[in-house]
Amino acid sequence: MVVDGDAAFRQSTVEALRRAGYSVAGAESGADALALFSQLPSDLVIVGMALVDGSGLHVLERLRERDPGQEIILVGNAEQDSASALALRHGVSGFWSKPVEGDALMLDVQRSLERASLRHERERLLGENLEFARHQSLQQRCLEFLANPDLEWLQEQILAELASWCDAQSAALWLADERGELHLRAYRGLLDKRFLPERLSPDGTLQTRLAQSAPWLAGDERARVLFVPLVNGGETLGLCQLSDPLPGHFHAETLKGAKTLGDFGAVGVKNGKRFLALQRLGLRDKETAAYNLSYFTDYAGKEIYKARRYARTFSLLTFSIDNLPQLKLRFGAADARKATRGIIRALQRIIRDSDVIAKASEHEFYLLLPETDFFGALMFNRRAHATIREQPEIQEIEAKLPLALVGGAGTFPRDGEDFDELVHRCRRRMDEQRASLERKLVLEGLDFWEEVEVLLGSAQSPRLPSDERAEPSRRGKVSETLFDSLQAEIARELLRDPHARGLLYLGVAEVRAELPLAAGLETAPAEMGSRVYVLGRRADLESHPALTPVFLEGDERLARHEFLFWLSETSAYALIQRRGKGATWGFHSSDTAVVDSLIMKLQTAYDLQPY
Repeated sequence: MVVDGDAAFRQSTVEALRRAGYSVAGAESGADALALFSQLPSDLVIVGMALVDGSGLHVLERLRERDPGQEIILVGNAEQDSASALALRHGVSGFWSKPVEGDALMLDVQRSLERASLRHERERLLGENLEFARHQSLQQRCLEFLANPDLEWLQEQILAELASWCDAQSAALWLADERGELHLRAYRGLLDKRFLPERLSPDGTLQTRLAQSAPWLAGDERARVLFVPLVNGGETLGLCQLSDPLPGHFHAETLKGAKTLGDFGAVGVKNGKRFLALQRLGLRDKETAAYNLSYFTDYAGKEIYKARRYARTFSLLTFSIDNLPQLKLRFGAADARKATRGIIRALQRIIRDSDVIAKASEHEFYLLLPETDFFGALMFNRRAHATIREQPEIQEIEAKLPLALVGGAGTFPRDGEDFDELVHRCRRRMDEQRASLERKLVLEGLDFWEEVEVLLGSAQSPRLPSDERAEPSRRGKVSETLFDSLQAEIARELLRDPHARGLLYLGVAEVRAELPLAAGLETAPAEMGSRVYVLGRRADLESHPALTPVFLEGDERLARHEFLFWLSETSAYALIQRRGKGATWGFHSSDTAVVDSLIMKLQTAYDLQPY
């Protein structure tokens, strides 16, 4: 490009350069030159001092701002004393004063263009080296996914590498379970966990996107989100979400690298799952197929770390066959082993892939349930006992000697924040169950109403047995207002924490809208964590936003008795009362085993949902 206000000089220089085979353009003013340069950058710019719009100083400064290495030849007038100083200040490639000899100028042009060519070649090589280094770094990151089969480490590493590659400040990872559903396993950065779904079902649009196995962008321009699927061989293994990019948006060139990281991450996750399966296979007890205690404690340690890191919960359960030594002594070691195998086989029928069973000793077992709160552990304990009783081997053994099977549960962080604390709490609850009124009165074989009659008794009945290890139980005369007061207080407690899970059964003669429980829960949210049922004859309450009426017509036992059973994450309480002419006779207890037994038998008696 030739820029000069001297039309004759400009025209002659342009023609000379064109005859020499160069592609050249001319401009008579600095503004025209800068506009032309922005559209078509030049290897060499020849700037004349005698511009129509004044000095060429502005053009030089702008050219240097755009490209500090730009080749520039400055042509000044002989009478301009400042031209040489200007040339030195801006580091031009050459400086000439008019009149200029054509051949000498051509030699200077040739040298400048050679330097420009070398500079371009150096920039190209530098770019290739940087791209190679970036590609090599990407491959190294990918190989790290294959070098370590630890699934917990992989989750964090995949998030870290994808976030680093895409300059994302926030990331979340969902991994697929055995049914193909995606569960949140890790997250980092500026994300609020409350707005991250715990589970994603791969159907509809998401299923189509995952089938394409390529990253995609979602959201508006101000909140762009990048999704990277982890797919291998058509199998979806996970999905990563990246957000809050540092540059304000995700560059298109990062998508290719994100796909490579996602593909290798999928292979790493697949290998990690296989390694975990092989590791578990090699650490199983030969007799029962349960894991050994060493593996279990290591697994529990990792689960504790995850629960702390992501504010999650899990439950630890312990089961003990208290009379296994007597069984072995009376019927031999073969029956003792059969009982142990039967219990493990029954538990394996109802656990998930993520749950782990371990054999702690000959008569004691541990069970770890990830993502399970205390109420979930109570319900699992009930299901476990029911499933064990249905196992053919157990039925065969119990025909000879009923098994004294007890179980206890502890939940992180509610009951402790390390393994020893949780085991200690489980053992305490096992002791409570051993000392429970349910065992003292041998109530297991009775149906619901039979157990109610035994617990209520009468004024002539002997005193209930007591044990300092168990929660208290009492029978006797109770206040006529106790039943209504308890309903109102429990309603207030449910409203204090409507998301807490639990079961509440209220048995009355008539299901009425004026019941304190129904009135107290009028303002309850539609999606309460606790399930509330009212049993009795139909009266004026047909529906309610927070409780479910269960109409039982013609059952005179409900007309003679009132009961309230409440089992939740924090409470266990039962009240049964029978109103008489002179006083109200009642039984109430906070014994968890008694409360759970009454609820289970009530559900069985009236075909209610068991869990």
